[in-house]
Amino acid sequence: MAIIALLVGSIFVFATDKNSTLTQKMLKPVVEQGCKSELNDSKIWKSAALFMSSERQSSVQKQICGCVSDHALNDVSVKELAMASVSEEAKNSLIKQAVLNSIKGCAQEALK
Repeated sequence: MAIIALLVGSIFVFATDKNSTLTQKMLKPVVEQGCKSELNDSKIWKSAALFMSSERQSSVQKQICGCVSDHALNDVSVKELAMASVSEEAKNSLIKQAVLNSIKGCAQEALK
């Protein structure tokens, strides 16, 4: 029980550093992959991609998902980050919501 309390306490300490938490760093590649999946499943992306070369699609997707992975977790609470670090279900839910919340703005920025 003490080990669990220590683990949760250390997660809380890492999660309170808003600039660049350990949890955010660990979740960044997962967020980026989630973004790619969301884009590939999006009817809007599929329609837009028809008018782009494959190189342009790749470049825009990389730009959008890089933006999403950089910003998606910025507004996530410490509690949500802590839960995501110990629960697979919480992590998946957090990532999906974070991606959905930030993908529109990042796509608009990339397609300017």
